[in-house]
Amino acid sequence: MTRWVGRWIIIVGGIHCVFGVFVFFEPLSGIVRDGIWNAVDGYPGRSLAFWFEFLGMMTILFGATVDHIEKDQQAFPAFLAYGFLFLTLLGIVTMPIGGGWLMVPGAVGLWIKKVKASEFPES
Repeated sequence: MTRWVGRWIIIVGGIHCVFGVFVFFEPLSGIVRDGIWNAVDGYPGRSLAFWFEFLGMMTILFGATVDHIEKDQQAFPAFLAYGFLFLTLLGIVTMPIGGGWLMVPGAVGLWIKKVKASEFPES
């Protein structure tokens, strides 16, 4: 199997983080300027900026996990494939004009690899 799904997800997470730095430069600068500790609550825009960047970093971590599984050529757990596909579709349905579409190749690729792995169970 070609190893690409995890790397795709890592790239999308990286794009998310870089985009967030440009879009949320002021609130993120304020968080850093105020010393990070307890620098989000009570400041307009900072929560959105924080969670946007946090989601990007979690996406990178998830992509690294998927890449690790791909590298070892292990079968993907069904809950991982179906759950990621569900979350991708949920993101697209709730925000159709957004970056959720970038996750479609990774979600479909993960699901296809799960299906292929279940067709050929290990002996």
